[in-house]
Amino acid sequence: MGAAVVIVVTVGLSVALASGKAEGVARERIRDELLRVPALFAGWRDSQMSARRGQVRAVAEQPGTKALLAEGGGGPETAHDTSLEFARALGAGAVFLFDTQGRLIVRTDRPREEGGRDFSGVSWVSVPISRLTEASAFIAEVSRGPALSLVASAPVLQGAGTERVLNGVVSAAFRMDDERAHEVGRLAGGEAAFLVNAAARGAVPRLEVVGTTEGFRDPALGREVSAQSGTTEAQLARGDLPSPFALRARGRDYLATLVPILSGSGEPVGGMVVGRAKDEELAAMREIRRSLLGVGALILLLSVPLSFAFARALARPIQQLAIGAEEIGRGNLDVPLPRAGRGEAGALARAFEVMRRELREKAQLEQLVADLRGRGVDPTLRGVPPTGTDGLPSSGPVLGHLFAQRYEIRGLVGRGGMGAVYRALDRELDEEVALKVLEKSAGEGAPGEQQLRREIKLARTITHANVVRAYDFGEAEGVRFFTMEYVAGATLRELLDEEGRLALTPALQIAKQVCRGLGAVHRAGIVHGDLKPANIVVMTGGIAKLTDFGVARARRQAGTPFAGTPPYMSPEQVRGAEMDERSDLYSAGVLMFEMFTGRRPFDAGDPFEVMRLHLEEVPPNPRTLQPTLPELLADTIVACLAKAKADRPATAADLDRLLMRVRT
Repeated sequence: MGAAVVIVVTVGLSVALASGKAEGVARERIRDELLRVPALFAGWRDSQMSARRGQVRAVAEQPGTKALLAEGGGGPETAHDTSLEFARALGAGAVFLFDTQGRLIVRTDRPREEGGRDFSGVSWVSVPISRLTEASAFIAEVSRGPALSLVASAPVLQGAGTERVLNGVVSAAFRMDDERAHEVGRLAGGEAAFLVNAAARGAVPRLEVVGTTEGFRDPALGREVSAQSGTTEAQLARGDLPSPFALRARGRDYLATLVPILSGSGEPVGGMVVGRAKDEELAAMREIRRSLLGVGALILLLSVPLSFAFARALARPIQQLAIGAEEIGRGNLDVPLPRAGRGEAGALARAFEVMRRELREKAQLEQLVADLRGRGVDPTLRGVPPTGTDGLPSSGPVLGHLFAQRYEIRGLVGRGGMGAVYRALDRELDEEVALKVLEKSAGEGAPGEQQLRREIKLARTITHANVVRAYDFGEAEGVRFFTMEYVAGATLRELLDEEGRLALTPALQIAKQVCRGLGAVHRAGIVHGDLKPANIVVMTGGIAKLTDFGVARARRQAGTPFAGTPPYMSPEQVRGAEMDERSDLYSAGVLMFEMFTGRRPFDAGDPFEVMRLHLEEVPPNPRTLQPTLPELLADTIVACLAKAKADRPATAADLDRLLMRVRT
């Protein structure tokens, strides 16, 4: 069922994204085309004016027209009848006759009005009189019903050259009606309407439709254009109009642009609005959307039974893994697990198998430590050197003594050249800790104190399950000390001394945990510098921990000569050259060689001879000493023991991944 839901969601998102993208593309295409409308309209207007002037000029050049105006119109009735004939011949809405002073003789749309009215201040009359040439302009009529017309005028001349005489002016007005709107609409590829400005001069424009295509035949179109475009009279006059703007007409959504129409004197008498319907632009997308929905529905019908079958096939190994997880949690590591295949279930099965293998290795490691304790070896008394009569070192805290008014001394864990480690009870925290102090002779000089400070400072930067945690640092009773996590278990040195060599499975588990601890140390920018069996503690719970950072250095200090233990020192450490994380991996290689074969790759009675061998001799292949070792494990150990750092694994994590591939 989940697959079906995914399909539905996918198809739905696809349709939604495609629709959104298509609408954006459509809007952009409409916008680009609308931006070309003013230029298209200007070309149409100029061609109309030129054609109309030519028509009127032809009338003005007729002998009858010249004779009529030479006689001052020949009387009102004669002038009116002749003008009507001119109007019918021109297809004009009205014809005007003017005398040589620009006074109206007659106009066909108002035969008994405005006779003698002076039009000499109107451009389309004054230009023919003053320049003896044709003129044209747009005029608006609002007193007897709104109308917008293109008027063309021509002078009526008699004679030629210097004897040419002006008899008057003839003008014809051509309505911007539905037919003209269709012409513009076809040219612009959309709906078009002519609007007249019916508002008084200086008022907010009130646009009314006077000619339109069918899509814009809406009584409210003029008001809608005025409201949506936000046009002012000044904007109409300047041609500074918002474009495009949203427009709704007859229930459809458009993107539209408004082109101003000015009179001969530059006053805004109207406008031309052109719009493109968004749904027409999206028609192809709607077809694609319907197809997608149809295909999605078909896929959904097929996917429901298939998804159930697929779910059952997928759930079977998941259910087996769930049962296996419960059994592993109860300690049954032999529970059968499904075979690892492809996909998520296969990856999960492989992860479970790795986890089970790790738990088996850890269980064997726990058993190894338990066997050591069962043979009477006390892992908390790690080869303590000769002591005073009370069994403790000749100096330092005393058994049962409350040290630093906080730590109750319960026993000696071990002692080295720099000091001793005690098992103590921290009374403030009510838990056991390991208390490390410097011998007074070592603490009297700066090196011993500096080493102790360095060890606690570096150790406190690391928090990891495979690294002993450091707690506190201080001075009491004349000695320097610090406290750290108390680890109940045996050192790897003790295990090797007791067993000779370790079995493959527990040794491999120790090696992997050492790599993980080293990874944490290296991520803190630290090179351990003294990785050896004595500095690895194996707890009774099968956890291996790194300890003793006494010779560790921050990574940025690499290149400073290191102290260390000769059998486990890398070639660069022997030379006092620059060290990095791969130097610790060399020491890990020595440590693994010893765990799996029972001896070190280089050994001699003289420490300096051992260091020479690290520098010059090729290490033996561990399979020559232990033929049953897996080849991958032997090759990994040899790679760690490479003389050049570049030939070793790059990081502790890389080494851990190699060891994870070893099958026991």
